[in-house]
Amino acid sequence: MDRTHEWDRFVVEVWLRGEGQEPIDIQDMKLDLGYRTDLTSAVDVEFGRSFDGQGTFQLDDQAGQVRDIHATSSGVSLTDTDRVLFARIHFQAVPQFGDNVRMDFATGSVGPYSLELASENIAAMSADQQVTAVADTMPELGILPVIYDLNEDQKIGIADFAQFIKVYGETTESGTDGMKWFADFNKSYAVGLADFSHFIANYGKSYFDENITFPTNYPEAWIEPTGPGGGVVIGPGGGSGGGDGDPPPQPPVFNLNQFQVGIILPGANDVFEIMIGGINWGGIQIDRVTGGASLSDEEGAEEGEVVLTIVLEDEELFETEIELVFDGELIDTVEEFNEYSLLITAYVSEVMNSVKGMLSDALDDE
Repeated sequence: MDRTHEWDRFVVEVWLRGEGQEPIDIQDMKLDLGYRTDLTSAVDVEFGRSFDGQGTFQLDDQAGQVRDIHATSSGVSLTDTDRVLFARIHFQAVPQFGDNVRMDFATGSVGPYSLELASENIAAMSADQQVTAVADTMPELGILPVIYDLNEDQKIGIADFAQFIKVYGETTESGTDGMKWFADFNKSYAVGLADFSHFIANYGKSYFDENITFPTNYPEAWIEPTGPGGGVVIGPGGGSGGGDGDPPPQPPVFNLNQFQVGIILPGANDVFEIMIGGINWGGIQIDRVTGGASLSDEEGAEEGEVVLTIVLEDEELFETEIELVFDGELIDTVEEFNEYSLLITAYVSEVMNSVKGMLSDALDDE
């Protein structure tokens, strides 16, 4: 693993090996581990099974140190082909300690930023004799920000959504575009429906959640400047955006099976089906797509679910109505519905255009 995101919980393992074919016995082992404390925190140490004594350690997150990681063993014999686990150091985000992988809104950089792991003060004992211990080069581990946390308060909530809708529908050209560069999650150079789908999939999560989903091109598609204040590139570097090689936004998934159309719409909870039985596909012409959004009153006057209704009409005035339920945890009150009415209207418009385009393509293929 050469990189991970800031809310991931991960371990750094320390393994021991001998040098040469002659076995070396180890009964006592101690070392310090340093790390960059503004990115994450060491929270615990777990010792390997071969070290059966009472292990000890001292956490000093303010200094970015795990000091005196120490354990004893009844005897571990190692050659250059042997490996034994000494300790696992557990890391996770602790915002109370100041952990936050910042997004650079001036340059568009997301890093990844090096954790700067460093082992120090290594000491190994065999019986009463000190054994020469040399550390291999520590592997580089890069930490990435969670890009949906637009206000950087370590949770993805309504404040981030408010930031997102301010730039919804806008285009972006470079990392210097600030908020709209970061809201373009899939780097299509426009803040649109696909980005909204990524945001909704992670809405409500916080630093307690490891399972954050990202676009497949994150962070490769993001600009990663170097120099003072810039990110340190650990894994494959990101390319600059723009140009004809940029992938287009991914449309909703469409499947056609006889007289049944299945549409997976971003932001919808289920797969909804349009049943058009007994109609010759070759003779259908979709003339009009209409629709709107409303707030149901099933749960009373003040709360409900946002329902998107889309009506397809062909040249013979055959109507097929699709009804989709919006994420009720995000917008479920009259006040919120009114506040985000412009975004909802834009969402319905994009969905309707997608439905019309997909049906037209399907009919052309029949």
